[in-house]
Amino acid sequence: MPATRRDFLVTLAVAGAGALSPYAGVREARAHADAVLAGDLPERFAVLTPTEAAEVQAIAARIVPTTDTPGATEAGVVFFFDKAFETFAARDLGDFREGLADIRTRAAAKRAGAAGFAALTAAEQDALLAEIEQGEFFGWVRSFTMMGMFADPSYGGNRDGIGWRLIGFENAMTHAAPFGYYDAQAAQERR
Repeated sequence: MPATRRDFLVTLAVAGAGALSPYAGVREARAHADAVLAGDLPERFAVLTPTEAAEVQAIAARIVPTTDTPGATEAGVVFFFDKAFETFAARDLGDFREGLADIRTRAAAKRAGAAGFAALTAAEQDALLAEIEQGEFFGWVRSFTMMGMFADPSYGGNRDGIGWRLIGFENAMTHAAPFGYYDAQAAQERR
């Protein structure tokens, strides 16, 4: 994907706030995510099959790729998808599976013998995503990917706050009075 995609995502997420801060554990997080998907770790999916999880992870990894900073794979975005389909998006699971079936069909058409999206090369994956970019399924996957990248980790994604570190967000509860004419007098009194 073009480098401008990451720039767009960061700008969108922080509305112009600061540059990305580096994350030292990219390799470790990537290894963890790969091990989970390979079934080498005890973490399991509640709704997604291993094949569906591999497809979701491959798609999300093209939307928010791993560069010198972590991407969707390291953030465990696939686990956000799984938790979403177990809870608030359960009624949409059938439609989602139909969309994945369409992706598998398109992948097989791109390269004979390809079992699915994850089996394609990066260039083939990008071409396939460009074909469906204007469709409802891609919009849905992109939205879930962004939610899984930047939402509270309790929702399944944003493993260890990776997404938050990318945008410089500190998860600290604070209270500040709202700005407006009604707090001007209080500000004057403090001076």
